[in-house]
Amino acid sequence: MDNFVITIARQYGSGGRTVGEMLAKKLGISYYDKDIIRMASEDSGIHEELFGRVDEYSSAKPPLFKKTGIYTGELIPPQSKDFTSDENLFSYQAKTIRNLAETKSCVIIGRCSNYILKDYPNVLSVFIHASWDFRMEKAAEKLSKSPREIEKFLQKDDKRKFEFCRRFTGKEWTDATNYDLCLDSSKLGYEKCIEEIEHRLEAMRNS
Repeated sequence: MDNFVITIARQYGSGGRTVGEMLAKKLGISYYDKDIIRMASEDSGIHEELFGRVDEYSSAKPPLFKKTGIYTGELIPPQSKDFTSDENLFSYQAKTIRNLAETKSCVIIGRCSNYILKDYPNVLSVFIHASWDFRMEKAAEKLSKSPREIEKFLQKDDKRKFEFCRRFTGKEWTDATNYDLCLDSSKLGYEKCIEEIEHRLEAMRNS
């Protein structure tokens, strides 16, 4: 394959973003996280803040006037009243992710990229998780909150990601069958996670 993509879904505090950054640097390829929102905003002409809103507050329940909010790849035209709907905002992010996968080697963090690119042969999808204690410890290094507040934050973030995934893909965010590789960073450490991803990537590219 000419180019390859590694998608990384991760629990907050698992170090998934750090693993992605380290991996991209080691492989000499691009890294995309919130850049996806900026790129989708530039492509669509929709304000970046609207994309951030969907990212943060997506509900598991689709709008009542629609049977489903599951991603189909369809883009709604600007003249439609639904142009800035949550579904269309997701579809523009998905369009950006697909364009990246078709043109360059890169690491993409989150945004259901594993589902969006599930039919691409050049994609390796990874889920990085960790023990609760490990996540609490790592979250405490970033958040100026009490242990109880951090616990509530992690629970809320897990729920948000679960609902975001369910709403737009119909899949379970933590279901191992949705990924090529699942890694426990609290047991392996970041470096070993990177090694495991590299081994799997090499096997995929040689198959």
